[in-house]
Amino acid sequence: MDNKPDVTTDMLEAATSSAISKLVEETILPITRGITHLSRNMIAKRQVILETCFTEYTKRCYQRYSKTKTLLYRETPVKLKNFYVRTDLTKNNRKINENGFLDRLKEDKRVVVSGTAGSGKSTFCKSIFIETIESKKGTFPIFLELRHLNSKKTGSLFDFVTQSLSTVDKNFKKEHLDIALRLGKILLIFDGFDEIDSDKRDACEKELIELSNKYHNLMVIVSSRIDSRFSSWEEFHVYYVNPLDKKKSLELIAKLEYDTEVQEKFLHALDQKLYETHTSFASNPLLLTMMLLTYEQIAEIPNKIHLFYEQAFLTLFNKHDSLKSLYKRKSSSELPLDDFKKILSAFCALSYLDRLYTFSEEKIFDLLSKSIKISGKTTKESLFLTDLLDSVCILQRDGLEYTFTHRSFQEYFASLFMTGLTSKNKFEILDKFALTNDRDMVMPMLYDMHPDLVETEWVIPRLRNLLEQIEAVPNDKFKDIRIFALFYDSIGVRERNVVYIRSSSRFTQLTFIRLLAAIYDGEIHKKKYGFNRSTSKNKRAALEELMKEDMDRDGEDGGPRDLHLSKPEKLTDETISRIKESGVFDFLGVYENYCRVKLEEVQNSQRKKTVDLEQLLLG
Repeated sequence: MDNKPDVTTDMLEAATSSAISKLVEETILPITRGITHLSRNMIAKRQVILETCFTEYTKRCYQRYSKTKTLLYRETPVKLKNFYVRTDLTKNNRKINENGFLDRLKEDKRVVVSGTAGSGKSTFCKSIFIETIESKKGTFPIFLELRHLNSKKTGSLFDFVTQSLSTVDKNFKKEHLDIALRLGKILLIFDGFDEIDSDKRDACEKELIELSNKYHNLMVIVSSRIDSRFSSWEEFHVYYVNPLDKKKSLELIAKLEYDTEVQEKFLHALDQKLYETHTSFASNPLLLTMMLLTYEQIAEIPNKIHLFYEQAFLTLFNKHDSLKSLYKRKSSSELPLDDFKKILSAFCALSYLDRLYTFSEEKIFDLLSKSIKISGKTTKESLFLTDLLDSVCILQRDGLEYTFTHRSFQEYFASLFMTGLTSKNKFEILDKFALTNDRDMVMPMLYDMHPDLVETEWVIPRLRNLLEQIEAVPNDKFKDIRIFALFYDSIGVRERNVVYIRSSSRFTQLTFIRLLAAIYDGEIHKKKYGFNRSTSKNKRAALEELMKEDMDRDGEDGGPRDLHLSKPEKLTDETISRIKESGVFDFLGVYENYCRVKLEEVQNSQRKKTVDLEQLLLG
């Protein structure tokens, strides 16, 4: 890659500095003018603190987020604009172009940007951060990576924002942030809600909603993998990241600096047939980049996601420089491929169960030491870490910490680790992995790798457990409500949708149902099991009528109204009758019917495989 000085560099830096100065000025003046309860001298002091802090923060973060390292650019950060393709989003089934997103944000104020792994959510957030600064529209952006909350003692979002600014200027205090948020002009960008520890996520969700209620002029963007909880966030508008269409996929590959001959061949193949035959990969920015990496070494791109990750890792293991064809890496640990994978798989499994995506130096050496011990191999932690950083680039440095280049690599190798389970406690181990995070790819990928292990050791026992819990519910007037309470805590109406609200205590069975849907390609939602979307309007109308008369109020006046069902004995007979008539419990029959059919199907399949195998081996 050409790193020679550009004659326009100084001009660009001057333009950026000017944009930052103008942005800070347009942000600070309205804030200080809105302070009426302090003396002029105190207002002047606060203005100096805000100007100093905001200016330095913006400069640092602009420098950090306007450039990035990727799987292709592993040595030197490159400008985001050099390879980024503007993202299209969908809101209420309408396509939204990124170019107009900031204008829509000023109208919507609170936004969730949701998408699958590798779809470009974080890159989109960085792009919006940079655009907000360069647009000179007087909105001050604060970018926060939520995974860092996991290492904080309190987990408070307000404290997290304050600390992010006070590290720039120690004079910045909570009261300064309160003033800035209260008087507007601030955009908080929270990247990676799904990367927050599951035991902290509910508290974080609650505080996000409280911040939105308290600071009415505040603009907020939250990025995350897809999660049904967002439908209950009353003031938030949910935008979905669109897959890359063919034109954007070709544009992205054309913008990348790569071995020219390979790049041209790949572009031709992508245009001719590869996009159509592998749309699920080619429409995802991360996977598309990995396709380019693997294209040189293999004639065919695998269709299964775990095989695709395997090929991508093999390429990273054997190739080091994206600008040099088949450049062989130099290993520090000098481990053969199979030994390297065993240690890496153990490391990913341990860190995944600890819900760690970012590591201090002390923590990463501790995990590597345990991983080497588990694998039964011999190498030095420091040498293996060097390979992870500089050779295969699974990890990258992030200030004083280390983080995965992309979390999906951790998920793939955690899945790979479980294929070799020999413990007697397979169910307990698989269950622990499954319940760690219900929105990632670990269990679906493990099922693709080793379906018999997943079905015999986890799916069958879990199905039996759920059906036993359902059958144990007394057959009285509370039966449907008690079964509902196995999955959710309450119900409510948000805008156009009926929402089912869960609490952490009801996480297990709901997570299992979601993972069943992911493992078996959404078949639970098919009509043959009784699933029917058309009842939602009737449900909403019935619930809205019910809420007017018999509901607990959540939060402040004007906030969402939810019907809590965890203690059905407190409900009147009329309320119970009307809840049942509304049809909101229809899904319970779908769940039960599907689980019974699936249990019989899986048990029969596993018995047949056992018989067939014995006949083949024993005659």
